Amino acid sequence: MSVRKLHDIAIVGAGMVGAALALALARAGFDVAVIEPRAPKPWNAQDDVDLRVVALAPSSVDLFVRLNVWNEIASARASAYRRMRVWDALAPGELTFDAADEGRSALGFIAENRLIQSVLWNALQRESRIALHSPGKVTSTESLSGRRTLTLDDGSSIAAKLVVAADGADSALREMAGIGTSDRDYRQRAIVAHVTTERAHEITAWQRFLPGATLAFLPLADGRSSIVWSVPDAEVTRLLALDDAAFCAELGAAFDFRLGR
Repeated sequence: MSVRKLHDIAIVGAGMVGAALALALARAGFDVAVIEPRAPKPWNAQDDVDLRVVALAPSSVDLFVRLNVWNEIASARASAYRRMRVWDALAPGELTFDAADEGRSALGFIAENRLIQSVLWNALQRESRIALHSPGKVTSTESLSGRRTLTLDDGSSIAAKLVVAADGADSALREMAGIGTSDRDYRQRAIVAHVTTERAHEITAWQRFLPGATLAFLPLADGRSSIVWSVPDAEVTRLLALDDAAFCAELGAAFDFRLGR
């Protein structure tokens, strides 16, 4: 087994977190290896709609600006949100946050996960301080003499002074390293969808708390809203079995018809 090179840092997983970390470390002068089993599908704004979105706080946007990837993300498809409104179905009043109160133009941005990952992936490929191993999968790991060795599925081996496991919630590398976790089952699932509403979303992120459930409406650049509706496991089955009209009626009621039908 041959060790190709001793890197400063090896990152296993090139999703949003792993890719952003790799770029930041490389720009800071570190020699970085990134191992990723499969490249993300290239982003196509005309054809691709990702139901999974992420709310980017100003600090995250600042990071993407420093990594020189924000302009590409923002110009492809990202929606600012200037206000947040949060209320509880069982309590009076609501919380309202407005960017103007902080002298900002926006509280943050909503962008699709796949778009962000695609832009970061392209940046990884252009960065000279990053050795990208893809497709590549770690099959074993060992710690020796102040470094950790990663054996890949092609038989080669990578060594690094520091290794980051960024390969997801069910991290295989974490298990190989013997790092345990504690889990809690909330007995809930989240329904995600993009919906059109009777009234404009007002460039506002909305969230309502209901007995045993939570519902968020996040503004999208095309005028629709991305919903994340967390409900008990048993309720998911019933809701997903409804036809479109019945589902939209229940969704509107759960949202207090804040944006109409």
